[in-house]
Amino acid sequence: MKRQSLFWGTVTLLISNIFVKGLGFAYRVVLVRLLGTEGVGLTEMVSPLFSFLLVLAGCGIQTALAQLTAAGKGQAHAYFRAGLLMLGLSGCLVTGFAYLLAPLLVEHLVPDHRILLCFQSVLPAVLIISVASAFRGLFQGRRIISAIGMSQNIEQVVRVLTGLWLALRLLPLGLEHAASAVALATVAGEGAGFAYLLFTWGRLRRQEPPPPRRPWQELLRPARELLAYGLPLTMGRLATSGIMMLQAFLIPICLQQAGWEMRAATEIYGRFSGVALSLLHLPGVFTAALTVSVLPTVAESMHQEHTGRTLLKKRVTQSLYATIVFTLPGMLLLFAEAGSLCTLIFDNAPAAPILRILTLGGCFLYLQVTLTGVLQGMGRVRELLANNIIAGLIMLAGIWLLTPLPAFGILGAALAADLGWLAGFLLNLHSLLKAARFSLPWKRLVLRPLLAGLAAAVVALALPGFRMLDPAITMTAALQRMAVTAAVYFLILGLSGGLKLRA
Repeated sequence: MKRQSLFWGTVTLLISNIFVKGLGFAYRVVLVRLLGTEGVGLTEMVSPLFSFLLVLAGCGIQTALAQLTAAGKGQAHAYFRAGLLMLGLSGCLVTGFAYLLAPLLVEHLVPDHRILLCFQSVLPAVLIISVASAFRGLFQGRRIISAIGMSQNIEQVVRVLTGLWLALRLLPLGLEHAASAVALATVAGEGAGFAYLLFTWGRLRRQEPPPPRRPWQELLRPARELLAYGLPLTMGRLATSGIMMLQAFLIPICLQQAGWEMRAATEIYGRFSGVALSLLHLPGVFTAALTVSVLPTVAESMHQEHTGRTLLKKRVTQSLYATIVFTLPGMLLLFAEAGSLCTLIFDNAPAAPILRILTLGGCFLYLQVTLTGVLQGMGRVRELLANNIIAGLIMLAGIWLLTPLPAFGILGAALAADLGWLAGFLLNLHSLLKAARFSLPWKRLVLRPLLAGLAAAVVALALPGFRMLDPAITMTAALQRMAVTAAVYFLILGLSGGLKLRA
């Protein structure tokens, strides 16, 4: 129950994320083989709508609670009680209305109406996640990161075990029922993770003196502060979720314009979202952990009068450098081994070209995520709203223009995603530099990782029997090549002093 520094908080959550991502990735592999890309495509069409409801119910309160608690404004218990009350109320309202309006939402917002049962099955998770986010915000603000990591581990284990059992039981009833098994497993997993958060909160209360009892009327001021910070953040997330909903709707429609029928378009979208994006998100275990840890540390540095700006620059520089160091080799390996990974893991070789296109913008995606955590810690949520909308519109415009072209097809959607990530990174970077009023050592941030990456790429190309487009390769050979490439990268980076960076 101790507070954790930026480094140890990141390490703790990184270990948790590696376990969660690894187990989730294995779960996705089994689902693709069990349900096929068409079945996974159905579940992926539910995800943007589900995420939209989560953002709507959350009101940005988790991040606001973490920021206000970390900033040392006091009355953390009052903020927590106000946030818990608002999240419980909003979660109930959103879940209830979504269930009543589910047929209408699916009819008008999703191109494949077979997802109705899956969508209705996942709705109880909206209420559970909304209430649990109050506890996560409290623990994040107080930098008790281990509690968040452990709850994620429990949630993932229960979700995977329940999902596989239910999918096997429901698959004989049809693809729609098998897809609903994934949704029911999400509900079960989130419930288990929430139970652990409650247990940890109970331990924390026993270790500390009881807070003063105040009437509920005194929660109006903390509630207003939470909403003042959270609502602009919610608008940004709603815009992002709405853009993802439009993407899930637009890509199959554009594929039909390119000549594919609906079932084939759903399968191709499952290949894009369920296979290529799943592999692309594997390096995100580090940036996800870093973002959770960097928000409270940046918020603290913003409220230190004499050393605040120096400390802020140090933490921003270290965060960006760590993101570059760990995501660059990930994108390199995914690009080089796309054919073998898609074939050996998912038995879906046609997803390899999509993955290669996505890796071209992958580093910008992760840099954008890191800068989002920094700007949230600085309280620049209104600028994040504008940045998210602009970047999302650029991506949607690219999908609309490129995907219907037979020469591009789904590769046009991948290129559009790259453009959106690049725009989001540049906009967030501009907002950071304008607000912080300092320059970043870009030569040191980029040069050494880039040189190490180029050297590792040369070694990979020189390996015996290497053919980047060869899908006929064993898993052992692919892992050996990836291990050699990663070892060369980090060896060169270490010898050049690139594993130690001072702001």
